[in-house]
Amino acid sequence: MTEAKTKYCPHCGAQIDYKYSVCPACGKPQAVAPGVEVFRKPQRKNPLLALVLSLLITGVGQIYLGKVWRGLAFLGGIIILGSILESYLNFDQVMIVGVVISIISAYDAYILAKKINARDEF
Repeated sequence: MTEAKTKYCPHCGAQIDYKYSVCPACGKPQAVAPGVEVFRKPQRKNPLLALVLSLLITGVGQIYLGKVWRGLAFLGGIIILGSILESYLNFDQVMIVGVVISIISAYDAYILAKKINARDEF
């Protein structure tokens, strides 16, 4: 039977995993034992930045979040769809479709950033 190795934070007394380099309870740095692989908390992503990036250029918010293929799918999709619709709709109508897709991409990037941050919480 394996037991999770834990230690107590010398600053707040919280019981934490021995791999943590920073206490999740108080945020103070922890001493690292020799030979122990350090667990580092992943960098949080800014949902508003992801939203704005996707509003400026469709799909760039997803690329910022590390979902490159998803971002390229939004970007490529809007280019291909715009090219196809250009034959059937006037310029203003194509632009409206592009803006709607850009808003969907921005919303997707915002929600995706929130999910990534929630998943990376302690």
